Amino acid sequence: MRPSARATAEVMAQVLRTTASLAFADGLNPAQWAALRYFAQANASARNVVAFARHHGTTKGTASQTIAALLKKDLLERHPSETDRRSIRLTLTTRGRTMLANDPLNELVAAIDGLAPAQHGALAAGLDELLRTLLSRRTESGGRDSGALGASGHADRNGAAAD
Repeated sequence: MRPSARATAEVMAQVLRTTASLAFADGLNPAQWAALRYFAQANASARNVVAFARHHGTTKGTASQTIAALLKKDLLERHPSETDRRSIRLTLTTRGRTMLANDPLNELVAAIDGLAPAQHGALAAGLDELLRTLLSRRTESGGRDSGALGASGHADRNGAAAD
């Protein structure tokens, strides 16, 4: 028997809350962890405030605050762009890479990794389709496209890999 859409949504919401609560770790909040993941995986040309903001569907100001906190904590560092002297490129410091080794998202990764291959494949495909549907509905209703990734982990138009 197929579960109700509401019951599935409620379980998904609980998974999201549990995962989000794990992300308050080692003095970082979920947005800061997401930024560390982004800058660890993004192409060099996408390691800037604007690309990060676009990828995460947030404003440049909010992205700047997150990045400023990571710079202050010595987890990110600024480098002048090699192609445009007016812009900067952001990279993880050694400390930032060390922090990612203890990424709280690893708990979710381990849980997914424990699924049978067929379950994992079905979950990935279902989440990918769910995300596409939600983004499509958001775009149709006048919301802006966040440039987020599907569960498949394909890079977005900014060159960032899934986080």
